[in-house]
Amino acid sequence: MFLLAEAAVVRLSRRAVAVASVLVGSVGVSACTSYRLDHAPVSIATAASAPVVVVAAPSVPVMDAASAPVTVTAAPVDPVLPGDLASRRLLAHHDVLRTLSPNELAQEINRLAALPAAPDSALELALALLQTRNGGELNRAIGLVEPITKNGATEHRPWQPFARLLLSRLLELRRLEDLLDRRNLELRDSQREVKQLNEKLEALKAIERSLAPRSSSAVPPAAPSGSASLAPASPPTATPRRAP
Repeated sequence: MFLLAEAAVVRLSRRAVAVASVLVGSVGVSACTSYRLDHAPVSIATAASAPVVVVAAPSVPVMDAASAPVTVTAAPVDPVLPGDLASRRLLAHHDVLRTLSPNELAQEINRLAALPAAPDSALELALALLQTRNGGELNRAIGLVEPITKNGATEHRPWQPFARLLLSRLLELRRLEDLLDRRNLELRDSQREVKQLNEKLEALKAIERSLAPRSSSAVPPAAPSGSASLAPASPPTATPRRAP
């Protein structure tokens, strides 16, 4: 009896399991079907016929580049001083003088010397005289530049910085030229002393040559050693007798 009841329970449990399996399978098939319907690929015809919805972006006002305000910050510019203009003019004049031939340089010196006395023409003439490489012209250039450095007039102030620079160079050149003159003078003195010493040496050599034969004839030749004397022997002198 107990066995029959147990067998009945087993059969019932098997049926319940089978029914549950059938229900689970049907649920899975329906889920797959719905997934396929929801995620089915859309054909090209369907995509072409589908309405297109365009969402417009909010309009942004466009500003013209030409009408846009531009802020430019200008860098501060230093004002050009009169001394700068004067220095630029003299430097440009110096560059021109370096390219002139000796004849053209002489003509430029004559032209500048004929101009009225002014600081600009005086400095330009001094630069021209400096190009001659002449000691006398160097002193002349110093005489033109030095008064400008010491003048307190208003029209001389723009030219004074360049004049001081030029004057220092001219004075240095004159110092070097004076030093070179002293060295040349010392060299000439040394050459003159060497010449006098050579003349004295030649005179001593001439005196020695003139005295050499006399000294050799005054001294008799020495007799050879070991040889007998060839001079005759002097006779013995007789001793006088006394009377009885």
